Amino acid sequence: MRVNIIGGGLAGCALAYVLKNNGAEPVIYEASSCLAAGASGNDVGLYNPRLSAQFDGMSQFYSDGFFQALEVFEHFGDAIDWNPCGALTLMTNERRIKRFRKTMVSWDWSGDDMCLVSAQEATEIAGIEIPNECLYLPRSGNISPKKICHEYARGIEVHLNHAVDGLDALEGDVSVLACGVACLGFEVAARIPLKTVRGQVSYVAQTEVTKDLKVALSYGGHFAPARDGVHCLGSTFQPWEERSDLRDEDDLANLEKLFSVFPNLEGNYNITDRRAAMRTTSRDHFPVIGQLSDDVYISTAHGSYGILSSLVSANILSNSIVNGGYGVSEEIAAALSFTRFKG
Repeated sequence: MRVNIIGGGLAGCALAYVLKNNGAEPVIYEASSCLAAGASGNDVGLYNPRLSAQFDGMSQFYSDGFFQALEVFEHFGDAIDWNPCGALTLMTNERRIKRFRKTMVSWDWSGDDMCLVSAQEATEIAGIEIPNECLYLPRSGNISPKKICHEYARGIEVHLNHAVDGLDALEGDVSVLACGVACLGFEVAARIPLKTVRGQVSYVAQTEVTKDLKVALSYGGHFAPARDGVHCLGSTFQPWEERSDLRDEDDLANLEKLFSVFPNLEGNYNITDRRAAMRTTSRDHFPVIGQLSDDVYISTAHGSYGILSSLVSANILSNSIVNGGYGVSEEIAAALSFTRFKG
């Protein structure tokens, strides 16, 4: 089976990888001059599931994605800058404390995968002072989204600088729209409520204090352990913006958010680089995947959790395209249903 994939970011490349492993023949069409040209092109990304108080269909989706991803990341290893350093999610207010304590109970993960730790325990784990109780995911960490796109696409037929205006002109049995908000340019997807969110990440040189950081930190922003002496810090969240130009004030905003949670880290930081992109999301901030017509599917709106959601979506879509069924729980199927956008 030949499958046309429109888009060479995480969604399209992950799907191509899974389809190839399942015996199909994927072909990627990317409008830009390289893979991972948009929001998937960051050098560092945290792979944490989207955590919620209840273990509903959305939570099951991200939980499945987390454990599926661990196997893939271990396979790729150093090629994707895999750093399974663990991640601490700070419980900075009463609302987050209640929420994550419920998460611990409802998700029912093994203690080796999720646990609550005191501020003192978190400090020992992190290597720097942590001011709050945390939810600790020992098997979380960082990868390079840009590099994993290239690994996913290794051995796949890829057409760069190839903007697809109409699906009828493509050879193949089915087509999959995996091109972010550009999916709206195709009539079959034009009514899906997609929108973009601008985000800028900052790369900052380590300091005498931050060089000892051993885990990824999540606190409404994220701060990764230094790689080659540089931390990735981010990200701004600007749904009102329509341009991805680089801005000094966004670097300052990223630093201010970090200092507001970790006052012990305040100081002068050298900004070594930055990157801004437009992420695609849906009205309910949950991915849009599924079958749009007899021979057209979609995978988009992966937002801030695309490292995980793109892979679990790829497995779901590949199963549907190759085998004719999603193979997921009723709760996940209901969460993904397009009927959620009606009304």
